[in-house]
Amino acid sequence: MSHLLPVTTILGCKNSMLREGLRHILSSTRFRLHPENLTRGEITLDQADHEGSLLFILDANLYPSGLAEGVWSLKQQHAQARVVVLSDSFNLDGMKAAFQSGADGYCLATTGCEALIKYLDLVMLGEVVFPSAAFLAAISTNVDELDLLKEAPASKVSSLQVAHPSEGHDSPIRTLSSREAEILQCLMQGAPNKVIARKLDVAEATVKVHIKAILRKIRVANRTQAAMWAVNHLSSNSADTSWIQSGERSATQGLR
Repeated sequence: MSHLLPVTTILGCKNSMLREGLRHILSSTRFRLHPENLTRGEITLDQADHEGSLLFILDANLYPSGLAEGVWSLKQQHAQARVVVLSDSFNLDGMKAAFQSGADGYCLATTGCEALIKYLDLVMLGEVVFPSAAFLAAISTNVDELDLLKEAPASKVSSLQVAHPSEGHDSPIRTLSSREAEILQCLMQGAPNKVIARKLDVAEATVKVHIKAILRKIRVANRTQAAMWAVNHLSSNSADTSWIQSGERSATQGLR
């Protein structure tokens, strides 16, 4: 099968121990390591490397102040290559920036050996991978903060009801229906379609239709990007958040 073909794998590690650890983990897999370690300069690739599958595994510490720029630069040079970021700790903003710059995966350095290999296999199949437990914990914290704002005294909340300069009445989120807003919040919490359907008492097919509409309206490609978009916009734009909350209270049943 095509997804079992060898993959030329280039490591970009600041720490030599991490580099050697990855070499050991990948030594008996289809991820064949390139002899050179990626630095901020160019790396020499032969014709076979260009013609076959290419994977970059980047240590986030290699770019302490410009991980997104590093990922973007690599994708500009090697548009067909896959890029996976390896980070010592989970950073939601860092992960979002990496994905927006073209990364295909974001993994923690604490990921187990077998799990890491499976992550890399998924990336080579075209999937986007990230540490779901850490991501859900991070967005749960953001949702809790929004709940606290909602419960705070009106005098304090009102001072936050100012639209972000880049948003406003033409914000994509304001084009969503009440039902779509509810489903977007469910996506932000990591809920699968079946759970969303049960929660809203609608058919699962109806949920799928709404999700397609949400992706089109907020201009993202999949539900993972939609969840990340929601975390970014709902946590930074209280005006849009209050609109969704009021929409939930007045939501009609919509399509059944």
